[in-house]
Amino acid sequence: MEDHQAGRKEKAPRGKTILNPAKLARLIYPGYRFGKTSPEYALRLVELGVGGFCFYGGGAEEVREISRTLRAASATPLLIASDYENGAGQWVKGATELPSNMAIGASGSEDLARRKGEITALEAKALGVDWILAPVVDLACRPDNPIVNIRAFGAGRDLTSRLAGAYLSGVSAQGALSCLKHFPGHGDTAVDSHLALPELGRDLQELEQDDLKPFSALARRADSVMAGHLRVPSLDGSAPASLSGEIIGGLLRCKLGYGGLVLTDALNMKAVCGEGGAGVKALLAGADLLLCPEDPFVLFDELMRAVNEGEVKAAAVELALARQDLLVRKLSPYRVAPPAFDCVNCPEHRAFNAEAAPQCLAWATGDWDFRLQPGETVGYFEPLTPVSAWKGAAFVAELARLGLRVAPYVPGREMRLVSGVFSGPRAGQGGINLSREEKADLEKALVGAESSVITAFGSPFIFSGLANRPSAGLCAFCALEDFQRAAARALTGAVLAGGKLPVNVEVGK
Repeated sequence: MEDHQAGRKEKAPRGKTILNPAKLARLIYPGYRFGKTSPEYALRLVELGVGGFCFYGGGAEEVREISRTLRAASATPLLIASDYENGAGQWVKGATELPSNMAIGASGSEDLARRKGEITALEAKALGVDWILAPVVDLACRPDNPIVNIRAFGAGRDLTSRLAGAYLSGVSAQGALSCLKHFPGHGDTAVDSHLALPELGRDLQELEQDDLKPFSALARRADSVMAGHLRVPSLDGSAPASLSGEIIGGLLRCKLGYGGLVLTDALNMKAVCGEGGAGVKALLAGADLLLCPEDPFVLFDELMRAVNEGEVKAAAVELALARQDLLVRKLSPYRVAPPAFDCVNCPEHRAFNAEAAPQCLAWATGDWDFRLQPGETVGYFEPLTPVSAWKGAAFVAELARLGLRVAPYVPGREMRLVSGVFSGPRAGQGGINLSREEKADLEKALVGAESSVITAFGSPFIFSGLANRPSAGLCAFCALEDFQRAAARALTGAVLAGGKLPVNVEVGK
């Protein structure tokens, strides 16, 4: 979206401006996508006066370099944010990717949650990123939710509050900013807001009993709260939460007593990008920061118009900037001596995954009744996936190292079936669990097996609705290689799967 604006000249609207235009620009945080956004375009945005950026992708060296370049050009302290929900390595090549929240939820360990926050913050700061747009505190209460799932700690409000609180402690201790998302709770929806506007069918009493609990428990410890793009008819019959004065101003600020910074979810998501003047509406609703608009220059013009026409009051802008300045001041001591760059993907951080994995594995079914024995031949299978495209290479290699003979699965040959299933949230995908075709392929394999185990390296809900029940089911909640190796060892009894399912999963018949 950025490069077509390359030759644009920014012009303020006609009329008397009652507020310094640079102050309005500081409310805008454009997206910066490595490989797509040009540095020259980003520097024009810095000249406009934006308050910061949200980074997506990149290699470790180039993320650090662009961060330095943009900061050096800015007249005000830039804040750089990114969605490092599972560590910087989730987005940045050469950084450490960490286990999903649901893996941590299965462990129930505050120590692991805190350490995840610490590692994420250390590497983010070394890369020049100040603000981690995490943790997700939505509840994974709905199997067909296409975007929350393993991003959540689990279905329980108390578990989520406890582990998210430990994560916040880790982030704060290492000098990075945090964000609770997606207010008022995105768990009980069945639509991906990257594609359309979801609807939450709960009333206030139901929300207060579950979805709002982590926000009310943790909001004053977090540095910011992200308003989600979802409609809640019981609270506001017209506007989504991110644009709703009843939800941001009424529920979050007044009823929950939250006085900190509120930012929108990305404004270029299809849930709201067709909404005319969405940025202005979000500001009027009580948001302080407008994240990733489709066109930052157009949004700036809309804000200028709204201020000049008296729709947006100068006092509201000043209050939003005051909240932003509080975060800048909080970071000031840490900017003097940021973490050394060699902490990024260092051996200590990589070792965390191997140490955490056994505690995070959880049986969905089968438990001790199923064990693979050294010397036996097993057939490995991934639904609708040819051998050349297997995602479970580390899993298969570890099974072989443990003494099993692993071959591609062939139904009807009295082979024990070992299936690896990889499914995880991906923006704009519209689904996370097995497709109808994948489920049919897996069920066909189960029918032809002497005995079977399904290992879920992602969503645990892939077990729901299977016509045939596997002999055993093991959940790893993420596809990290250390977790694949730990899953192989758990299937042979070499390690104990020490976790407990943090969600309700109905395994097939």
